[in-house]
Amino acid sequence: MIDLKLREVKEDLSAKELEVAEYIIANSQQLKNISIQALAKLNQVSTSTILRLCNKLGYRKFSDFKIDLISSMPKKISSEVLQDDIHLNDCLQVVNQKVQMVEKSSIDETYSMLNSDDLDKAIDLIINGHKIVIYGVGSSGLVGKELEYQLIKIKKDVNCHFDAHISRNIVSSLNPHDLVIIISHSGETPECIELLKLANKQNIPSIAITKMGQSQVSNLANIVLHTISTEHVSRVIPIRSKISQITIVNMLVTNLFIKQYDEKLLSKTKKREECKYP
Repeated sequence: MIDLKLREVKEDLSAKELEVAEYIIANSQQLKNISIQALAKLNQVSTSTILRLCNKLGYRKFSDFKIDLISSMPKKISSEVLQDDIHLNDCLQVVNQKVQMVEKSSIDETYSMLNSDDLDKAIDLIINGHKIVIYGVGSSGLVGKELEYQLIKIKKDVNCHFDAHISRNIVSSLNPHDLVIIISHSGETPECIELLKLANKQNIPSIAITKMGQSQVSNLANIVLHTISTEHVSRVIPIRSKISQITIVNMLVTNLFIKQYDEKLLSKTKKREECKYP
C-alpha cells in the first residue's frame, strides 16, 4: 500500500521527493512501462531523487517500487471512528468499538508494509544465532519478553532484560555468531541506539522492530522490520504501536516454528495434547 507507506515516511521526505511520490500515486495507472529516467524528466528531478524516495519507502530499487505499486493498488483501511482519539467522556461501548477498530487497522497496515525478504532474513538470523539478546523500553520491552518466551520454546539461548546495563554487559560478551534484537517504536531510544552501536562495533548481526521512516535505530540495524508509526490514540495507551509490534513478533515466531518443527517439537506437542485430552 503505497499511500500508507508514504504517510508513514512523509515527514522524512524532501519537497522534491514528496512531489514525485504524489505524482506517482496520481498517475499510477500510466506508470506500467515508464522508466526511472522518464519519471525523473517528467518531474524535473534527478534519478537519484527517485531512488532516495524508493529507499525511504522501503524499496531497494525503482523496479521493486513500481511492481508493488502496479500489482497491489492501495485500498483504504480507514473508518471515521479512527479519526478521533478515545475521549474521556466516551461510554464503555464506544471505547470498545474504537479499540477494536484501532487493533484491526493496526494489524492490516502492518501486514501491508511487511517486506517478506527482510522477514525471511530475520528468521534465518534467529535460527543461526547462538545467543540472542532482546531489548526494548516500556511497552516495547514487554513485547520483547513475549518474543523471549516464544524463542525459549524452540530451545534458543535468549535473554531479554529491562535493565540496559545488564543488556549492555551481555552484548559485550557476544560474538558475530550471536544476535541482537532491538524493539523501539520511535527508533530514537538512547539505550537501543547504544546497544546497536556496540553490536556493530563487535560485528554482531542485529534486527530492529521499529516504525517506518528514517531513525538512528533503523540506520544502525542490519535488518529492519517496520511497524506503523501513526498513533491516533494517546501514547499513554500505545495500542497501535504495540499491536503492530506483536503482529511482527507473531509472524516471526509462527514462521520460526514451521522451519524448526522437528520430531522433538512434534513429540512435545503430542504429549501436551495427551495431557489435556487423555
